[in-house]
Amino acid sequence: MKTYLYRLTFTGPVHFGATDGIGMENSRVTLASDALTSALVNALCVLGKADAAMETLLSDTPGFILSSLFLYQRNEDGIVRYAFPKPLSRPPADNQTLQRLGKEIRKINFLCPEDIHAWLGDDRLSLDNIRRIKIRSESLLKRAYREELRPRVALDRQSNNSSIWRCGVIHFEKDAGLFGLVHIRDDTWKRILENAFIMLGDLGLGGERTYGYGSFEFSGFEAPPASWLKKEEIRKRYMLLSSYYPNSKEKPHIRENFVAWNFFESRGYIVSGRNTTTFKRKRLRMLSEGSVVHQPVRGMLADVTPDDAQALGISHRVYRSGLVFLFPWEEA
Repeated sequence: MKTYLYRLTFTGPVHFGATDGIGMENSRVTLASDALTSALVNALCVLGKADAAMETLLSDTPGFILSSLFLYQRNEDGIVRYAFPKPLSRPPADNQTLQRLGKEIRKINFLCPEDIHAWLGDDRLSLDNIRRIKIRSESLLKRAYREELRPRVALDRQSNNSSIWRCGVIHFEKDAGLFGLVHIRDDTWKRILENAFIMLGDLGLGGERTYGYGSFEFSGFEAPPASWLKKEEIRKRYMLLSSYYPNSKEKPHIRENFVAWNFFESRGYIVSGRNTTTFKRKRLRMLSEGSVVHQPVRGMLADVTPDDAQALGISHRVYRSGLVFLFPWEEA
């Protein structure tokens, strides 16, 4: 299975639904892999490839696995800097160092890939090591995006009374956007996914697509830097770069397998191809990016089809991807 890197350059604002806040005022800056996978399958539906995609994703050997989308920025020298989430586990430092730098460590949001290797490794990090990591973290992104609250007006259908509400949107700067990684099993899926991303760029990613939000240009697939790959022959810790939903064999061992983790609730409306419905899918609790595990896990697709799907006129099962993308990964 080969691994590819790609970048999305957005041509307008985006709105990625957040589970916190009131209504639509909050928007995430990054996009979780379960939302991205669903959007890509909808693009594949337009291309007539959705059935094949679902068949391979539900199999024991998925044809492709997507990571979540994270921030990137091209600096003045033309070098692209990629910002990964900080691992949720503590860095390998002694207690005295951690106590002295506790506040500084908590302020770190993003890490470059090379520093994640050190964070997840066994070699003890000194006070100066962690401070240098913090400095590199702060220099990764410089005003990569800006947030805006756009006012909207809703009209009551019976009385025509108006009420004002606001929608949170993200504007990416000229040299910034989102990037992702994808494991692809064979070149057939590589060509299909390239076409799907181009289609998805026209359809839009995220919410408020009726207003033209979420359109992007797809960079194409390229090989990620070799330094991102697994370095040690035996590694004791991995970080999730995707949403994770454990399969039946993994559920009993979550507590013992994970070093640190965080949950989020995946919820929303059912979208099929170009059609958005008013029907909500089942809510699902998933482990988020940045969670750290002792050994590789696989995950699965979770069935979130409403119980009364047939009565609602939903003709197919609805899934959410909890397939795992780990950092670092082995070169196939």
